[in-house]
Amino acid sequence: MEMLPAELLKQKRIRRWPPAGLSAIVMGLATLCIVLTFLFELRSGAIILADILAWGLSLTVLSLLVAAYLISWHRARALEAVNATLLREIEVRRQAETAQRASKARLRAITRALPDQVFVVDNNGRYCEILAEPNSLITTGAALLKGKQLNEVHSPEMADFFLSLIHGALETQRIQIAEYELPTRSGRHWFESRTVPLDVRFDDQPATIVVVRDLTQRKYAESQLRQAQKMQAIGQLTGGIAHDFNNLLAVIMGNLELLHEQLTAQPRLLELAQQALKSVDRGVNLSRRLLAFARRQPLLAQPVNLNRLVLGMLDLMQRTLGSAIRIDKALAIDLAPTLVDPGQFESALLNLVINARDAMSHGGRLLLETANVVLDEEQVAEYQGEVRSGPYVMLAVNDSGTGMAPEVLEHAFEPFFSTKDAGRGSGLGLSMVYGLVKQSGGHITIDSEPDQGATVRLYLPRIEYQDAKALPEPTSSEHRSLQGRGETLLVVEDDAGVRLFAVAALERLGYKTQQASTAVTALQILDATPHIALLFTDIVLPGDMDGVQLAAEAQRRQPGLRVLFTSGYTEHALVGNGHIAEDVEVLTKPYHKIELARKLRVLLDHGVSVLAPEKSPRAR
Repeated sequence: MEMLPAELLKQKRIRRWPPAGLSAIVMGLATLCIVLTFLFELRSGAIILADILAWGLSLTVLSLLVAAYLISWHRARALEAVNATLLREIEVRRQAETAQRASKARLRAITRALPDQVFVVDNNGRYCEILAEPNSLITTGAALLKGKQLNEVHSPEMADFFLSLIHGALETQRIQIAEYELPTRSGRHWFESRTVPLDVRFDDQPATIVVVRDLTQRKYAESQLRQAQKMQAIGQLTGGIAHDFNNLLAVIMGNLELLHEQLTAQPRLLELAQQALKSVDRGVNLSRRLLAFARRQPLLAQPVNLNRLVLGMLDLMQRTLGSAIRIDKALAIDLAPTLVDPGQFESALLNLVINARDAMSHGGRLLLETANVVLDEEQVAEYQGEVRSGPYVMLAVNDSGTGMAPEVLEHAFEPFFSTKDAGRGSGLGLSMVYGLVKQSGGHITIDSEPDQGATVRLYLPRIEYQDAKALPEPTSSEHRSLQGRGETLLVVEDDAGVRLFAVAALERLGYKTQQASTAVTALQILDATPHIALLFTDIVLPGDMDGVQLAAEAQRRQPGLRVLFTSGYTEHALVGNGHIAEDVEVLTKPYHKIELARKLRVLLDHGVSVLAPEKSPRAR
């Protein structure tokens, strides 16, 4: 067992017996006795020459012994002092080493708790110290990393890059900050390094401390945020263009239909009008797909079982795919219903199938899979708040085609983006699916790699079975005469061209009309004109009052007034998140005269109440 310095001192004091002072007294007394004996014998005359010599020799020897003892005694005292000093220094050093070990332990505990890597690298690019090393973020273990050169751990290009940062920090005495991508045990990661010059030297070499932080999650989050912002901006732009485009189409379509009715006796001109109407219909379809991407297309949301929808479309999908592509199914037995517009969802699914077909030009396999899933908070965090956690119904469309490169995947949802040859696609398929799913409160993902196929997953909010309602049966009013019976209708539309067409169409259908371009004018006409049967108004109106507020105020002033809304898109409280509310009739621009006639007869013949004054929503 190692002795403490105090115990060593105590032991040394015990071993120095007899004490040096007592030994000196004894030697002095012995010398005095010899001298006195010599003097006594000399006085008595009994001493001879030989005795004198012997006595002299004895005194000399005795003196030498005394001198030697005194010298030894002084040396012992000096050695004792030196030993005491050394022991004190050893004790101080021992305490310093203990404190240093404790300090290093605290430093390591702190650095290990950090999510960063912390290295000390000298001027020659040698790893001098490894202070913190999250094992998942480095390719070489810390024990093997210490003492290695940069070019032994990294590629020559990265080693030169890191060495330039170290030299830059030492030469300028400023922190060098850099971002770069490196391979790790868990794949490629993005890092940010801060190279800081140190005032101390390691093995007589100037050195730096390098703090490395993993930026992979932040980079991914930034990428997702940029993508979401880009899609939102594109959606706003697309929706605005489509809205104005719809107003133009409404005027063109309406006037062409009125012209078509006047050309029955002129077959050549009638054919030209029909061709023009077909082109307008294609424009309407394009506009609606743009609105679907922008999430501004009104949805007739209904409880739908996706299994039934998929099974009902199998024949159509197989004809679309052709005989070279096999369809496999993995449909959940207990699949919950979801709230979605079945017609638009069928179009979305067909778009996905067409994309899969184009990716499998030499044949392959298409897998349709459904499942009840739950998105937890961790998964939701990856989507940067684009979807809420909770239960969902998942529909996956997987193909064995050519797949997509990352740069293609990044733009997959953008409207008019397409990798197909000219004339083979509009680039609106995935964008329409994206808008429909988002507007339905869901989420969409694509997983794909080149030559590995692609999987598109749609997540739609799950609803309880007791929430599902039966689909409404078609009304018998469509089979009745669509002509008006002289009722007076108030048309409110700020676009003059659309308003003139609506008035002309209504008068040809047998209705009387009053027209206004603002809500204020409409209320004045309503107060001055009795017996107005129906208010036909655009949702978006200039001024402080929109179409919804106008309808609520009009029904307050004239209870029982029927209301038919129209809009290029329905981004409004009336339709929630684009879902048309119960008992609300909205005619989406552009519309055919026959559609207008049918809507009017349904409202006028069946007395559908649209908005109660106390429940009228406010404009957003």
